[in-house]
Amino acid sequence: MESKIFYLNKIPGFAGRCNDILYSSPLRVTAVHRLIVFFGGDVQDLKSCMEKHNDSKRYLMWSLENTLSILSKRFPQSHIMIVRPSRMEIKSYAVFSCYDNFVPGDEYGVPSFKPNNNALLHLSKLLRSVLTQVSQQDILGVNLTLMAFSKGCVVLNQFLHEFHHIQNQENLDENLKDLTKRIKDIWWLDGGHAGTKDTWINDKRILESFAKLGIKVYVYVTPYQVNDKRRPWIKNQENLFCKTLQELHVPVQRTLHFKEEKPSLTTHFNVLTVIKDIST
Repeated sequence: MESKIFYLNKIPGFAGRCNDILYSSPLRVTAVHRLIVFFGGDVQDLKSCMEKHNDSKRYLMWSLENTLSILSKRFPQSHIMIVRPSRMEIKSYAVFSCYDNFVPGDEYGVPSFKPNNNALLHLSKLLRSVLTQVSQQDILGVNLTLMAFSKGCVVLNQFLHEFHHIQNQENLDENLKDLTKRIKDIWWLDGGHAGTKDTWINDKRILESFAKLGIKVYVYVTPYQVNDKRRPWIKNQENLFCKTLQELHVPVQRTLHFKEEKPSLTTHFNVLTVIKDIST
């Protein structure tokens, strides 16, 4: 059994920003308890776009449509919403996902984090816009899970900066306040990007602000990222990220998958197949 996939084009968010959205309703209609919002990695795009690129077509099984189907089966009681990057930077050798509507970045989507880029507010408005398209009245009331894979984790990292920014704000936007309260867990899935810094957030002030929110953290990594000797900073940053959160008493579940296998893009993508709903 598969849920119907809705492709929603140019859904409006904050201040003229728009993103395409893929959405599916829960496979199990009873005990719906959350909405998962997912941000994918480089290469991952609509199947029709991936088929046109010599490199991307090798990874069609990880298209956004197929990824939505995987997530729906792994989390059958959840609404699933995939946010398509606002820009796909196409080179002859690869395609790079660029989440410009959430986090500033360079040509390849390498992030330059800001204290506030209104990424959380953009997400809040996207959710409300999606509601008008799919007629699922309970979306706005359910708990939220934020989840990102590989490059998509730059969006989660921007959210961390913004949690810190809004921590002591008075007169906080009510929609933003509601959004923050509904986020129950955040999943970082083998995060990485082409830059040499800020793959994982290590600023203790930012992590201290995050710790106050009571949000659970799931970190799923593979040797492709954390054992890459050409990019040793990824392992170091990820270790410090988890260690600092644990010291701040944030519930962190960290898992290294495929540790006995040779690091590869195959095991990197396969982390999407081993995540599961631990709340059931």
